[in-house]
Amino acid sequence: MKKYTPFNFSLLFFIIAFTFMITISPSCSIKKNYRKLDIERLFMQTTKPEITFADQGGIEGLDGSRSVSEEVSFSEYSGDLSQNEVLVNEMDKLDTTKTYRLSGVVVKAKSNFATERDGRVHVDFDIIAPVDILDPYWRLTLAPFLIDGDSITPLDTILVTGEGFRDKQLGDYEAYQDFLSTIVDPSAYDSLFVDWKGMNKDIYKMQRRNYNDYRRNYDLMMDYANWKKMNEMEFLRMEAIARRHKKHMQSRYWRKSDKKAFRQLDKNKGIDTLGIYGQYMDKYKKDYTSYLKRQFSFDWVDSIHPDINIHAHKDSIMRRSHIPRKYRDIHQKGLTLRDLKAKPFTKEDSARIAKRHYLIDEIVLNDMNIERKGEIFKEVVEFPIPGEEMTGLRLDTVITAEYDFRYPYKQPWKIEKSTKKLEVVLAAMVEGIDKSTFVFPLSDTLTYFIASLAQLADESLVTERKMLHKNMVDNQSIYPDYRTRKSHRFRDIRNPEIFDKIVEAYQIYNNEADLVVDSISIRAYTDLEGLWHENYELSLERAKEAADYLKQKGVRNPVPKAAGEDWPTLARQVQSHRSLLYRQAILDSLTSAIYPDMTEENIKRDYPDDYKIIRDEIYPKLVRFDVTLHINRPGIEENTLQETYREDYAEGIKLLREKEYMLALEKLAKYADYNTALTLVCLGYNDKAQEVLEALPESGRNEYLLAIIKARKDNKNEAAKHLQKACQLSPELYSRTRLDSEVRELADELNLWDTLNN
Repeated sequence: MKKYTPFNFSLLFFIIAFTFMITISPSCSIKKNYRKLDIERLFMQTTKPEITFADQGGIEGLDGSRSVSEEVSFSEYSGDLSQNEVLVNEMDKLDTTKTYRLSGVVVKAKSNFATERDGRVHVDFDIIAPVDILDPYWRLTLAPFLIDGDSITPLDTILVTGEGFRDKQLGDYEAYQDFLSTIVDPSAYDSLFVDWKGMNKDIYKMQRRNYNDYRRNYDLMMDYANWKKMNEMEFLRMEAIARRHKKHMQSRYWRKSDKKAFRQLDKNKGIDTLGIYGQYMDKYKKDYTSYLKRQFSFDWVDSIHPDINIHAHKDSIMRRSHIPRKYRDIHQKGLTLRDLKAKPFTKEDSARIAKRHYLIDEIVLNDMNIERKGEIFKEVVEFPIPGEEMTGLRLDTVITAEYDFRYPYKQPWKIEKSTKKLEVVLAAMVEGIDKSTFVFPLSDTLTYFIASLAQLADESLVTERKMLHKNMVDNQSIYPDYRTRKSHRFRDIRNPEIFDKIVEAYQIYNNEADLVVDSISIRAYTDLEGLWHENYELSLERAKEAADYLKQKGVRNPVPKAAGEDWPTLARQVQSHRSLLYRQAILDSLTSAIYPDMTEENIKRDYPDDYKIIRDEIYPKLVRFDVTLHINRPGIEENTLQETYREDYAEGIKLLREKEYMLALEKLAKYADYNTALTLVCLGYNDKAQEVLEALPESGRNEYLLAIIKARKDNKNEAAKHLQKACQLSPELYSRTRLDSEVRELADELNLWDTLNN
């Protein structure tokens, strides 16, 4: 184990205290020494950090939209200075009789528009710190605040740190690290802050004590073993004496019984001598037992008999006070030398002894340093460097302070539906390495007005304007399928249901309060098969049959008319039919025909294959009825413009402007007009919005929405065409283009601004 040489901390305390007194003594003297503060020159100028709209715009929407800041620059000149007017940089001293003109004045708009998409905007602005307020030994803190209604929210801070200031910070951290390196971990107290001489002495004492304890127990065990062996020998000796005496007594009494028995037999030959042997054996047992009691102490034996084994009863004897007191515990537990455990010296013993030999002064000082690490950090590290875990910090950058500092700040922000504008203001402060601080006045406020597509709502559509015509016609064509080519009876039509829509239209018009159907004309056409005059008569008969049918259905005054063969339709069908081999020749024959019947025969003869196609595919389309309903408005004398205020439509526009898009769509969906499409665009339903817009007449706003939709679909060429058309039809949309991200980015990418403005 490596030994630690104690440091004389008492001496260290004295040196620190003496140095501190020398350091503070000048500040306590009567004459104060005022040195120059690092930030002195900030008091001698008026420059401050500012914020301005970013070069590409003030607000960025969810998909990157921005609007451009308005900027006007005035150049420096002196040729047209009026009398008593001078440039500010040409003055030698202040003259109150002169008017001073500032050079290079830049006027920036303090308000702009922000594009809202999906309830979010991106606040874009530039933070500018002129070089005049930068210094290598300063740190500039830039803290923007966003104002949303009554709420003021601090945004992430920007730290602009000079190189010298950062060197000061790093030096402080090194000093603090040096302090930390002097701190000893408490787990190392046992190895470093210990009186080794005293501890080693106590360790030796404990080791010697452990050995002595073992030796004492060892000697006792050995003595017990020797005593046990001696005791065993004693019991064996006693057993041998008893057995020897027993043998002698048995022999003596046996001889006596034999001698007496022989004497009796000599006197009387038939006498029983067994009783004599029994008497002597009883006497033997009695005398031997008396011997045992007399020779040995058998008080512990309940009954003594001649066959008793003294050695077998040794354990009983030793349990009854025959064991010395010092051996009784060993004997009762049956311990041997193998059961004797040596007590080693352990790490725990070392740590326990070390605690009694700690260098208390050093430990107390070390503990105080551990407890005051936070305080020491604050004292040594005057300007901490923000770490990655720090919240609310956007940037901590180190600069040389040779140029202006500019930072493009981007901040996403979720807005409420009622939000009309956002404001941004900048607070700033400079810190010097001497702890001096300078707080700048707040910057000018940037104001962002929220621009939403809902602002494009057309409120003029709330009032429905409809032209009421005095006289109107409704033209419809139906195609009957006759059983034969020359049939004219109505009952020969296979599809009579085609007339149902004529009857339905007639009933609808007549049921309108301000409409009346004056008459219905039914003009019948046939194909070219057969003679021309016969087909004319056939068409007349068919028209009459159809008119009679309509009368039966309640139609008043149907007028039948004959048209005969439908040559114009035939010519159009032939011209569009690509499968006809001699299409142009047939078309020339039709357009130059003088005798219709002969023309058909010539086509049939000269172009039989094409004629077959014409007869099978085109002739069925020539058989038709053209039905014209003549409608009149009896309540007016001439055409009139009717205006109707739609309350539900007005409610839909209100909801649209309040950005309640789904509720607005419920009100506007049935009208399928521009505002309906606008609502769909706000909801992101681009395909449905495009479908609605393509069904509407061409207009600037319709084209503008189509441009947004195409841009969202990444169809840039189509989007550009719609955008150019929109600005052509409605020039005021040029300004709007800068507010909507989809078309603004499109115009930037394709360089459309000049084209749009023209």
